[in-house]
Formats: sequence, structure tokens, C-alpha cells
Amino acid sequence: MRLTLIGVGTPAGRYCIRQDAAVPLASDGCFTDTRASSLVQEKAIANPSSALRTVFTSWVLEGSTVRRHASLSVPGRTCSATAYDALQRAASTLPAVCILTGTTLGTGTTLKESVLLLESVKAPVSAANFLRYVNQGFYDQTVFHRFLKSTSASLVQGGGFTHNGSNYATKTPTLAAIPLESTISSGLGHTASTIAMARADDPDSATSQFFVNPQNNPIFDSSNLRNGYAVFGRFIHGSNTWTELLNTVPTSAFTATDGGAVNPSTAVHLHWAYQIQ
Repeated sequence: MRLTLIGVGTPAGRYCIRQDAAVPLASDGCFTDTRASSLVQEKAIANPSSALRTVFTSWVLEGSTVRRHASLSVPGRTCSATAYDALQRAASTLPAVCILTGTTLGTGTTLKESVLLLESVKAPVSAANFLRYVNQGFYDQTVFHRFLKSTSASLVQGGGFTHNGSNYATKTPTLAAIPLESTISSGLGHTASTIAMARADDPDSATSQFFVNPQNNPIFDSSNLRNGYAVFGRFIHGSNTWTELLNTVPTSAFTATDGGAVNPSTAVHLHWAYQIQ
């Protein structure tokens, strides 16, 4: 992977990209740039193999003064070419998010990739809310804590908890709750491979939590008799991920009454989510 920083503006300065947060000295060799333009700085790094993010900071040297220019958070694993091909085939201008999930931290065969298109036109409030959490890195290293696998409905719910290897903990702080965008008003149903906002009993209480529909779940749609839940996106790549995740949860975790499982002993992680369009 190669990071390229192009400086713009005056006075001209020489730029340095560092992975650590320490302020470099004016004499730091990082500022040495043999290129024709002193406004271009490149840094080659190994292709990331971890699910964790890495933060790079660029510094500019103006005369003898060093100042911070910008910081960039790079996901430990970037979307594959297959994912970008799926986005290109979708031929959509809607915002898109790449998500990496799995049952173990770091690399491994359990990692699954998916790409989500956000319905920013039909469900603008819910889509914008989800995207804010994504771009803040809120979902990084969270877990899916609720699973439903019954004849009437199935879901995978996350966005609200972390797991330290032994226990689940609520992730805070969240943004202000958003109003419900009913499926009646949006025209978006709970069909297979869609995503919706989770909430408490109050229809206007959704914050960070969401759930994915591995199958058609019309029971979650809005009607004259129920408020329902706001659908705000659909998966265009890796949609089978959610059925596979349901099957990774130990059978013993599901209750016999409603087919639900909460906080299973095997934590299913959302390693990171980041916007790719």
C-alpha cells in the first residue's frame, strides 16, 4: 500500500507522514524529499494484515516550524477488488459502506466482507445517522449481540456492545436518538439482505444499534397496527454473510420458545466499517 500526500497552498512546505503521534523535529529525516516537488510526500507501508485501524499523521515543515497538517485513519483490512466490482456493477450514486465481520479478532478464515448501499433518498435520516457512526469509527471492534433464528423471522443485531474476551459491555457515547422513518413512508420493506434501525419501545428511540434481515421479515414492516422498524439500506455484496453468522452461533444459545439468542458465548465481531462511496 502506498500513501501519497500532495500539499496545497502557500507558503510551500515539506511534508512528512508518520504512523506515530509524536511531533517530528525539523531535522527529522522524514522531511527529506528527493522529488522535484517538495509538496509531494509518499510513504510505502506493508499491506495491512490486521483488522485494527492505523492512524497516519502528516506534518508540514515551513522554514523551521513544524505543524500538524492532517490525520488519516486507515482500516487494517481494505475492501477487496471483488467488493469494488460489486459496487461498480450496482451503478448507484448512493453512499456505500464496506463491513468486515468475523468470530475472531485479527486475520483468519472466519472473516467475512460485505458492502452496503445506504438509502439516503428514501430514508435520509436513518442513513445519515448510520453513516455518522461509521465515519466516527464507532462500530469498529463492536459485536453482534442478538440473533433470531425462527420460522417466522431471523435477524442479526449489533452496533451497541463490545466484548473483552469474557464479557459484553455497552459502547458509549451514542448520538441523539432519531425519529422513526416508517416503511410506509419510505417504501422500503424488510426483505432479505436489508438493514434496519433497532430501537426500544419508543418508535423514536433509535441510536447506534441496527439489525440485518437474512430473510424476508414482513413482521418488522410498519402498518396501521404497528410502528415497525426503519429500513435504510441493502447489501449488494456478501449478503450471505448474515446467514453464515447465524450458523456460527452455538445451537445451545438459542431459546426453544422464540428462537432467540442474546450475548452468546462465542462473540461475533464487527471488526470495522468504513465508507467507500
